[in-house]
Amino acid sequence: MKGSLDMQLFEELSNLEYYIVKTPISSKDFWKEWQEKFSRVYMAKVATKKLLKGKKMSYEEVSRYRSILAVYEDIQYYLEILKTLALQLRGVYSPEQDLEFDDEDIDLDL
Repeated sequence: MKGSLDMQLFEELSNLEYYIVKTPISSKDFWKEWQEKFSRVYMAKVATKKLLKGKKMSYEEVSRYRSILAVYEDIQYYLEILKTLALQLRGVYSPEQDLEFDDEDIDLDL
């Protein structure tokens, strides 16, 4: 059983390897590779959502496509993190990333 799970994990990692951005962030080719992978993920999400909305499916099929959609959302999140890091290394900071502190965040026992 363990060998089977290890093999499934290896297969999943192999399937996801395409989405790993291998070009260094500091390279000018980073954005080309990033855009290619982001576009593919985004269009795959659109296609999956279209299938879920437009076609009558069994419960198992719906569950499968929702699972696939969740994987694409995780990959897109990974790509967004890389984008943010690459921009920050170039000195570009998004106003959305500003930290906001609540009163609870302030340590008064200094």
